[in-house]
Amino acid sequence: MRLFHKVKLAKPVYVLIAAQLLILLAALLGWLIHRGSLFQKNFALDEYIVSENTVVIQDVTTDETMSEGGAFVCTPDITLERGTYSIYIDYNANAADSSVHAGSSQAGFLDMHCPDITLNPAYHTAVLSLDLSRRVTDFTVSASFSGKGYLSITGVRIIENTDHSKKNMVRAFALCLLLDLFYLFRRSDTSSRRVMLALTAIFGITCYPLYADYLTAGHDIPFHLLRIEGLAKGLSDHVFPVKIHPVWARDHGYAVGVMYGNAFLYFPALLRRFGYSIQSAYKLYAAAVNLGTVVISYFMFKRMFRSKKTGLLGCLVYSLSIYRLVDTYTRAAVGEYTAMMFFPMVLCGFYLIFAETSKNHWQKPALLTALGITGLIQSHVLSCEMAALVILPACLLLIRRVCRRYCFTALVFAACLSVLLNLGFLVPFLDYYSAGLYITSGEWTGSTIGFFQENGLFPTQLFTLFGHATGSAWQIQAGVSNEVTITMGISFLLGLLLFFYLLLCHNRECRACHNFVPACICTALGCLLLYMGTCYFPWDAIAALGDPIKSLVYSLEFPWRLLAPATALLAFSCCFSVSALYRIYGKQTASPVLLSMLLLLAVNCGWFLYDFTFSVEPYHVYATYELDSMTMYSYDYLPKDTNPENITDNLILQEGIAALDRYEKQGTKILCDVAAEDSGGYIDFPLNYYKYYTCRDTATGEALEVSPGYNSMLRVTFPPNYSGNITVTFREPLHWRLSELLSLLTFLGLCCYPLYRRYRSAQPAGEP
Repeated sequence: MRLFHKVKLAKPVYVLIAAQLLILLAALLGWLIHRGSLFQKNFALDEYIVSENTVVIQDVTTDETMSEGGAFVCTPDITLERGTYSIYIDYNANAADSSVHAGSSQAGFLDMHCPDITLNPAYHTAVLSLDLSRRVTDFTVSASFSGKGYLSITGVRIIENTDHSKKNMVRAFALCLLLDLFYLFRRSDTSSRRVMLALTAIFGITCYPLYADYLTAGHDIPFHLLRIEGLAKGLSDHVFPVKIHPVWARDHGYAVGVMYGNAFLYFPALLRRFGYSIQSAYKLYAAAVNLGTVVISYFMFKRMFRSKKTGLLGCLVYSLSIYRLVDTYTRAAVGEYTAMMFFPMVLCGFYLIFAETSKNHWQKPALLTALGITGLIQSHVLSCEMAALVILPACLLLIRRVCRRYCFTALVFAACLSVLLNLGFLVPFLDYYSAGLYITSGEWTGSTIGFFQENGLFPTQLFTLFGHATGSAWQIQAGVSNEVTITMGISFLLGLLLFFYLLLCHNRECRACHNFVPACICTALGCLLLYMGTCYFPWDAIAALGDPIKSLVYSLEFPWRLLAPATALLAFSCCFSVSALYRIYGKQTASPVLLSMLLLLAVNCGWFLYDFTFSVEPYHVYATYELDSMTMYSYDYLPKDTNPENITDNLILQEGIAALDRYEKQGTKILCDVAAEDSGGYIDFPLNYYKYYTCRDTATGEALEVSPGYNSMLRVTFPPNYSGNITVTFREPLHWRLSELLSLLTFLGLCCYPLYRRYRSAQPAGEP
């Protein structure tokens, strides 16, 4: 029989499809038309407006005879239409701190984004990014001299790009999604509409700090912005997947793509490729994670409790938990708050495996569990370790269920599928973990050995109604007065108190309620994680047992990270407590209790969002050059013999080289012509040395020796009298590529599996 049956669509569906096609076509045509009419302006030397004591011959030059400050060269006023532009400044300088500014008196801050750029003496071309939302007639570009050394401006040109049109294509796609959601809303029944409106409201609340024209300066946000920018630059250099990120370490490259899951960050990286600024791409990513958390948590809690109302309660408590909001905004811990999107999925997967597996119903729970674990691995490896601290005790508690045939089959299948889906990340990760990185050396500054337990929380911090939304995390000696309040929130305390009240006073009735045993296990493990997050859990004594345990303990860095899985577990407990309260006491008594819980949750969450939004410093960042590429904190993934202080912009060291010409660097790829002397020689290129960098003669394909050089820079050694064009690039080894291929095939197989099941179900009985 045919796999696909002819489906008769309603007339509104055809209208909707036609409207979306027109919207997308209009955006595409707008981009194509714009490509053919881009503005370009190359300023001639006699057009510049220059200050005194400057000479106009082949360039505009000034030196220390001119005082510091002010514009010594400026372009005449020109007219620019609305759009996005790249402004190229060709220059020579021998001292830092000179800068280039572009602007117009007719455009305010909201109308024009064009950050100033400081001219780096190590380079000879700087590129300003201009985003103009209105027409101006007096746009100028000016260079300001620092008063040190000399500065020579050899050329200024303005070239319009298609970023504005590409952003319209993304907006058109988003509009189509909104139309689809609106159509789905109109076709839904009243109950589903209420759920959709409630989820929309929860999502809107979680995004409250994003409703400003700047980023909020979270603890780790510069690090993760560099991750996004490194991915975007790698994609622009036609590299995929991006393992060694360019931009980092003064463009020497950084192995963060090998050691840190990047799958979800390709979304903001693609937004960057479509013309969005760094801060806009990040804010859209944070909003997308909030949306994913709201939707996933609703469906997971709904499935576990078989109730839309309980699903909404679980979604509300989990999505608006203070710890998740602290993770998202105060700490800006992108990996961790992305992983929190998947904790409810992992919880639901194991719940279904232990509670509902049977001969004909074990594949879907196993698949759900594998997908949840994959989300953890691809976003935050430490979250997998934290999940393991819950999964292993749960399996021991339920060992009799684990030993059941189909439960055990589901667990093994979920584990194998998780490995297959993530081989493309796990194989490079394990390969590099033993490859001599800074994180495995004795000099690693990120270790919390000796004071890990002191980073824990006081019990007074676990459940607060009003706390500090800003501040740093300190050790226990500093107290809590100036520390961000890392807390679960008051709603979890109320849920726990309600659970213990029902358990102690209505034990028999509780046992008759659905999900009693899972609620007991989740509450017990959640409370254990809360205790482990405090400074009173004996972490130091456990770490003293031996090296393997010590490494696992200190890899967490902060005990209070365990509040992330505790949030999902105790959200389940809250849902059970409210459900049991309704069953035991009825609506008349339970509703006021629930309303009180929700009111305190609203106050708790509202206070945090208010305190954070109106206390944090604004952080404006639009272009790559505004980022500090050395923001690597503890330098985890640098080669272990690297001294970060000695990493220098565009540094090239050579010995025994007669000529180095036509040098071109494209991210982690270098092309140049080299001629060696009679005795041979070497060149240290501005790349950090990692395994699997190669250098080949472009004409013959002959491999040249590569090794670590000065400060672990990539050194290429040339034989005597060598002459030719070389290509230095990072090449993934065959076993990396095979692991990526296997993960891709597994993913495609899972996507095709529903089609196969539909085909099998469409077959008549007895037909092969």
